[in-house]
Amino acid sequence: MFWTVALIFSFILLLSLLREIKRLDFIWNRFPIFMQFVPTWSFFAPLPNMFDYHLLYREISNNGKVQEWKEVYSLEDQRPIYCLIWNPKKRFSKAFLDLAMDLIRFSEKVQDNKQVCTSLPYLQILNYLDSLCRKQSNFCQKLSKIQFLILTNSRIYDYDILFLSEIHPLSNG
Repeated sequence: MFWTVALIFSFILLLSLLREIKRLDFIWNRFPIFMQFVPTWSFFAPLPNMFDYHLLYREISNNGKVQEWKEVYSLEDQRPIYCLIWNPKKRFSKAFLDLAMDLIRFSEKVQDNKQVCTSLPYLQILNYLDSLCRKQSNFCQKLSKIQFLILTNSRIYDYDILFLSEIHPLSNG
């Protein structure tokens, strides 16, 4: 009995390893019902992200004075070793990366800037920045408007502006 179970699991392991070879896709396409029981291992994304994204914002005071850009989010170059097990910032970084990618793709497809300003990724980023304002009470009293920017860079390429938002009034909330 032990050898039968070991043989079945070894066979499934061999099939799942062979399934990762793209040249053999023609075989797996002939047996789609059977192949749904064989696991696929995707250790890396099909198109891995090659850039770092940065979220910056600037404040515009009631008297019209424009402040310097402040960085809200950027990837850390060196993370502590415990981040392999416990990484509370991972969800935020994943959410920001997804929002930034969706916003950039949407803004490239749509010609009307009003549609971009009412898109879900745009509004979520704007809402996040607005909530930062509400957390810092002295910050809110001086400011009336905000603008955000998404930058990208990598170790090879220098900084590039991917998206610049409109100027928006802050909520009084």
